[in-house]
Amino acid sequence: MAIPHSFDGVLDKAQATLDDAIGSMGAAVATLASHARGEERIDTVNFPVEETLVREAVELLDRWKSLALSLVKDLDRVTAEADLQHRRRFDENAGFEDASLLRRKLARGPMKPEAIMTDLDVALSASATLNLLFKQARPALSRCFHDCEIHLEGVIKRRRKLDFEIEEVQRDADAVIARITSLRRSLPSTFHPDAHPELGEGYRDLLAEQDEIRKRERRLQSDRTMRQRLIDIYEGLAGVLNAQIAAVGAMAGKLTVDIEQRIALLKALALEVDPPSLAAARPAAVESLIQAFESNVLAGHDLAARKAHVDFVFARRLEPHLLPAPAEVEETSDDTQPEG
Repeated sequence: MAIPHSFDGVLDKAQATLDDAIGSMGAAVATLASHARGEERIDTVNFPVEETLVREAVELLDRWKSLALSLVKDLDRVTAEADLQHRRRFDENAGFEDASLLRRKLARGPMKPEAIMTDLDVALSASATLNLLFKQARPALSRCFHDCEIHLEGVIKRRRKLDFEIEEVQRDADAVIARITSLRRSLPSTFHPDAHPELGEGYRDLLAEQDEIRKRERRLQSDRTMRQRLIDIYEGLAGVLNAQIAAVGAMAGKLTVDIEQRIALLKALALEVDPPSLAAARPAAVESLIQAFESNVLAGHDLAARKAHVDFVFARRLEPHLLPAPAEVEETSDDTQPEG
């Protein structure tokens, strides 16, 4: 087994994409903050620009998640292949029970422990870098989500205030209509404004007041519609951020257990070789992971069960289409009697 690449190129791309995504997300949330500050007119918002800004941020986050997901899966495959090669040293039939063509090819050519350890060192070095990316991503995304929620509350509060103002204007409009109706009923059928200037002036004032109220209501309704459109845009962004935070948590959780699995396998292989032969070539990042593993009394405990759990959470969160279909429950007939 040989690792086709050192993961450096993909890791560099993931780092650059994450930086761009965090920057773009920060710009989108900062734009939202400017709308949440208070009473400014919303008709100055350039919604096509706003929507493009949010869409680009979401696309960058999806690209980052895709890269991170690919790295976690590729590293897991490297570990599975290393584990198979290690088992093949003690069981020549390992890997043949349900092997694909690739696994059969790997199983036919068992590697020396030193070669397997070299591949695990590469995987652990990439794991250390990816772990740092997750530690960078999670607080940054959480901060953006928190800020987005706070700013959204401000915009929603302003929208609710507009609701109350619209209701007040509508009550004023109803009152003016009632006054106009009452005035019309009190006037003689032959009423003409020129013949009764004092009554005509009052009637015209009521009509002017009604027209002004209608204009004010149209402005408020327009402002409310724009506020609601803004809320819809950024509620979608908050939903994406929340999903991204959950995805990072699932990937980081799997990576943590996978790192333990790699180190446990590395330690098992180390018993079969001369330890000093590889110590000098081991990267500092890998040594740091190993030291953290050794200092944690719970590291490696119940590893198989924990890995099965994080793999299930990982698949449920990020690859639900790969989960097995639930088994159909067979109904037992009431007439069926147990054999005695």
